[in-house]
Amino acid sequence: MIVRPLIAAAFALAATLLPARAQDTAPVAELPLVLGIVVDGEWRYTEAQIAGVLGQRVGSPLDPSALDQGIRRLGTAFQVRALVSRRDVPGGIELVVSVEELPVDREPRFIGNEAVDEAKLRRWALLEEQSELYLHQAGRVRQRILENYRREGFYFAEVNVLSREGEGVVPDVIFEIREGRKVRVSDVVVEGNRSLEDTSLLWIFEDGLTQLSGAKLEGPSLFNWLGEVFDEEILQADLLAMRNVYRDLGWYDALVELERLEFNEDRSRVNVRVRIDEGERYTVSTVSIEAFEWADPSERMNDELVPARLLYPEAELLALCTLGPGKHFERTLKEKDHSALRERYGKDARISHPTLPRGVAWSFEAPELVFDVENHTVAVTYRIVQGREVTIREILINGNTHTRDRVVRREVSVFPGQRADLKEIERSLGRITATNYFSDSYNRMQHRDPMYRFVPTADNPGQVDLEYVIEEGRVIDVNVAGGIGSDNGAFAQVALTMRNFDATDAPNSWFGSFGEVWRKEALHGAGQLLELYATPGTLVSEYRMRFMEPDLLGWHLKPIMGDVDFSKRLRLFRTHDEQRAQLRLRLGQRLNFDARAWLGFVVQDVEVSDLDPDGVPLELYEQRSRALTSMTGLSFDVSSRRVDNQLIPHEGYSLALSSVMYSHKLGGDFDITTADLRADWYTPTWTTEDGTQPVLHLEFNIAAQQPYDETPRVPYSERYFLGGTNSLRGFQFRGVGPVDPLSREPRGGETQLFGTCEWFYPLHSTTQPGTYRKLEVLRGGVFFDYGLLDPESWSLDFDELRTTMGFTLGLTYPIPITLNFGYPLRQFDGDDRQTFSFTMGTR
Repeated sequence: MIVRPLIAAAFALAATLLPARAQDTAPVAELPLVLGIVVDGEWRYTEAQIAGVLGQRVGSPLDPSALDQGIRRLGTAFQVRALVSRRDVPGGIELVVSVEELPVDREPRFIGNEAVDEAKLRRWALLEEQSELYLHQAGRVRQRILENYRREGFYFAEVNVLSREGEGVVPDVIFEIREGRKVRVSDVVVEGNRSLEDTSLLWIFEDGLTQLSGAKLEGPSLFNWLGEVFDEEILQADLLAMRNVYRDLGWYDALVELERLEFNEDRSRVNVRVRIDEGERYTVSTVSIEAFEWADPSERMNDELVPARLLYPEAELLALCTLGPGKHFERTLKEKDHSALRERYGKDARISHPTLPRGVAWSFEAPELVFDVENHTVAVTYRIVQGREVTIREILINGNTHTRDRVVRREVSVFPGQRADLKEIERSLGRITATNYFSDSYNRMQHRDPMYRFVPTADNPGQVDLEYVIEEGRVIDVNVAGGIGSDNGAFAQVALTMRNFDATDAPNSWFGSFGEVWRKEALHGAGQLLELYATPGTLVSEYRMRFMEPDLLGWHLKPIMGDVDFSKRLRLFRTHDEQRAQLRLRLGQRLNFDARAWLGFVVQDVEVSDLDPDGVPLELYEQRSRALTSMTGLSFDVSSRRVDNQLIPHEGYSLALSSVMYSHKLGGDFDITTADLRADWYTPTWTTEDGTQPVLHLEFNIAAQQPYDETPRVPYSERYFLGGTNSLRGFQFRGVGPVDPLSREPRGGETQLFGTCEWFYPLHSTTQPGTYRKLEVLRGGVFFDYGLLDPESWSLDFDELRTTMGFTLGLTYPIPITLNFGYPLRQFDGDDRQTFSFTMGTR
């Protein structure tokens, strides 16, 4: 609108002011002096303001470049059209600036708006920071307001611009709004989707086209009684998503169209009718694989490929592929083949990563598809850029400004000179992340988690440096928090944790010690663990001190570890109070990057008191009669853990075996052996469009205790109990039998078996700044729990097996909250049910 007059003005000025060159060899004429600037046509701005913006100084030679820029500034900053001419005066020239100020309303008005207030209208119109509106901008503002009304569900909204000429260049702009009724969706009726028919179970477990496409528009539901507001943009996006679902599954001729909108009498509700013509589903006629190279690897914008020779026999590669003749051409099958081929080439260090040079990286380019529309078949040719074999020259650690290099390197299982193995590289990254030295659980959105990248070397294109990039985490985790749970009641917590502690790195001065520690200049960087915390609560109070050295002898890859742990715990049960003090001293060794073994000495004193006068199990009376129960023993633990994320695992496993032999010969009162085995397995079921992954989790626990010598039975406080959020959801905490026949309270068991099968789905995620990595914030899931207690040692009566199923909802950030709804499938007399259980906060 303004640019064309400005350009024309600039050319006119140049033609007027600059003499034409007669020939290249002619001398350049001197530019005349500007002796004055006269402005004509100004209204809102003064003559001095207009002349000042032009950039031409009076008394100086004519500067055409400065004038051209000044005219542009007048147009963009002042909304003024300007044309400059000159007239001769004695001794020089005088510039005449003819201006046309664009009409502006200093306070545009809105009328007719009832459901939307003026402040919101100004936000929609982008007039929050300014009150004035130029007349030529009114059309764009009208469109913004109308689009936002439609997004809010006002499908019949109308916005008109009324303008009246005012004094000079000050018009009166009025936006006349007719809102109409807000429209909500009564139903979305999809017809013709015979192959992807919509189904549901209990209005929760849905399947079919609508669920696969993630359609947003829907009628009233369990969690939205009124139905979604009708937004035509969302409707078009839903239709596009449905088309994409059909194409992803092989229906390339499918038509998905809006048939009609059916409004009720007052136009506040609408039925959306969608018509689908599926057509024939395409099958694969042939699959072939071809190799290519980049015509110019150094030029990222040049996507030209030239044929190359396959490194492996085509038959060998095709045998790895899922897609084949006669199968439907589905996107998921193509992605499986992509992964299988990438893994095959990765075994020979031909890897894919965005930080690798294009001439080195392996890549899977868009397949070549040849459709036969008559027979509804497609010939598929996978196109692969095979890349080069990649060798690691050096391992670099970047960002550990205060952490010792060896603390990070002992978690890395990749070494210089080796061929690149992406799986091992990513496992090393997982272990670095799992240390929690380089994380900040209270600032997850801004703190970048560890990552890795490849740095090309100048000498050899196939040789790269592997660089792990980290950011120092929270040095002192001082946590003043609280929480509540159905099993453990309410609690407060004051905790000091230093996960990357260094006891030998003393501050330079005690006066400035706190600042040095906070800046990670002291007591930081050796990978030691120091924990001090107090957690008083209504049902459970706990106090703990712990120090752990991960490498006592400096052995680096297979270090000897030391652990000192003292805790004191008070627990109020329904039947009694229990106070337990425990000291554990352990020496361990890391067997490999994932496995550890520990030998230790444990001492604990247990006292039970305040027994319920209404009756308790006989075993509890027996234990109270001893006043203080002292147990001393030797412990042995071995564990192996490999997961992608310590807090919210999506893939991997965890295996732990622990045993203790208590003996009166070591100073205790009882002779008991215990053995506990726990196994967890996580696997993603698929990857959603935003990169998050639903997860299947299987857990198995089995444990047994065996009294020996002079000990006839296991003390009540040491027995196993089931029920609650951590074992059998759907039963009360310790609410599963066997029960005492007199008091009807749980007796516990000397052998237990329990576990779960649960599936989690990310309901909402957010992007971590700087990484584009999705962080799960809210997840839902379903579970099946099972459990069994037996009063005898090393005995399991599966006729007593309890089972439950239910669903769970969990918030992971900023406050951990878990809600469980469990329903027993198999229960027995004396069991205590509890449908709802929850935890809020961590302890």
